[in-house]
Amino acid sequence: MLGKYLSFCHSEDASSSKKCYLTVIEELLPQFSLADLRKSTNNFNENQVTRRSVFNTVYKGCLKHNGVTDYAVTLKRLKSKSDQWKFRKEIEFHCQLSHPNLDSLIGFCDHKEEKILVYEHMSNGSLYDCLRSKDIEPLSWKKRLEICIGAARGLHYLHTGAKRPIFHCDIKPQNILLDSNMVPKLSHLGFSLQGPLLRSKAKPIKLDMIIGTPGFMAPEYVLTKIFTDKCDVYSFGIVLMVVLSTSYKQSFFEKMYMMADSDLFLEEPLSLMTPYVDIPSFLERFSVDEIIDPVLLGKIAPECLGVFIDITKRCLSKDANERPDMGEVQVELEQALALQEDEDACPEP
Repeated sequence: MLGKYLSFCHSEDASSSKKCYLTVIEELLPQFSLADLRKSTNNFNENQVTRRSVFNTVYKGCLKHNGVTDYAVTLKRLKSKSDQWKFRKEIEFHCQLSHPNLDSLIGFCDHKEEKILVYEHMSNGSLYDCLRSKDIEPLSWKKRLEICIGAARGLHYLHTGAKRPIFHCDIKPQNILLDSNMVPKLSHLGFSLQGPLLRSKAKPIKLDMIIGTPGFMAPEYVLTKIFTDKCDVYSFGIVLMVVLSTSYKQSFFEKMYMMADSDLFLEEPLSLMTPYVDIPSFLERFSVDEIIDPVLLGKIAPECLGVFIDITKRCLSKDANERPDMGEVQVELEQALALQEDEDACPEP
């Protein structure tokens, strides 16, 4: 819908075009004043900062919204004027999309040099936070499965739920946020790509530069700069490995680099200081008990673990054509959860 609106807003005059663009956006999303956002964060106080990156600073604040005077929000304040394209892209995508497993953008601020996105606050942080924090109870295996299923649903929706497929391009635990009920929400659509009208299979997209996070990028994408839906599937496979193996003491990557022999790495690193590791071979070489988060030992039903490992290996296949689509990944994870629930429902003899 938004794309159709924007096509009528083309203007040779840049200021006129921006004004028309914002008018269209405001019909779909509220625009907050800079003064309100300053007030909500105590003038962007450092104590309100929850996360920093090279692209933005994230604050927690409270605003009047939907009749609530102290509605908890997250503000993503862009650092560079050159990143305005990401600001517009996130707004455009969120205006087109609606799914319970996508982060909810509730408004924005576009005031001179200030570009700020306003989201519902996710009180449980990210999946990464929950896996690595030593100050909270470790996630149970069932909860980890439920989070993976929700994230898979969200990614499947991006790939197939709109008129044009959307490739996330940066799937990782840090970009899977958890609300007060631990429902996962995919976030950070600023790097996402939108393909042509969805008629059959989504077409590859050729990029001029690599975007994404080292360790989570599909090897063929890093080598060719061509992105497909199967590149997101590979990244999701890495997320599944992280969910299975990460504890507050040790991440999956730390564990992998400590255990793996050099012959599991490609001779030539795939740039960005991250060599590609043949993870299916890694899984064949080491037992699951050596890889798994120790708190999960003996708590996963064998049939459930078999399904989980199988779909993970398929997501991480070297041949992108052999990787499943996200709909199949979702179904297999739901099957794994059902098997775990069946095991939990049967009392031990």
